[in-house]
Amino acid sequence: MKRAFKALGKSLLIVTGVGYGMVKALDLLAEESHQDLPDAAPPATSATNRTLQRLEGMEERLIPMEKDLEILVSLLVTRSEQNAALEQLASRLEADIERRFEVQNRSVQSLRLMVARTDELLEQVIENIESTSLTALPTQPQSKSGDRLLAAGCAHPRGTSAPLP
Repeated sequence: MKRAFKALGKSLLIVTGVGYGMVKALDLLAEESHQDLPDAAPPATSATNRTLQRLEGMEERLIPMEKDLEILVSLLVTRSEQNAALEQLASRLEADIERRFEVQNRSVQSLRLMVARTDELLEQVIENIESTSLTALPTQPQSKSGDRLLAAGCAHPRGTSAPLP
């Protein structure tokens, strides 16, 4: 695409130059041929001048067009530039993904370590509770609450010495 715009601009400039050169050459040939013939009518300069003016007008219009085309071509991105940009983006994304995976891996490892420590601490707490509850248990089996009061020499809450239902 870049080459096509460049070639188009150059082609238009060349065609304009060739046309201008042909008109100039024809003018020179016409002047020489009229000088050789003494009785010939003077050349039609008004038609030649109009043609020259048109060609100069075309040239004036083509020059800004060529500049605009050159600007457009300079703005176009080549495939190698596009490939380089894509490779750079891919490498940045890959590095970012690798960094994130490393951070997440460290987080997972930390969580695993904390879970293992929590398990150990929980086991210790359970063992302490079990050892405490074993030492706190009485050697006699417990009976109903009224029997305990009677055994301790206390009166029954209803005023009787009968056990509570």
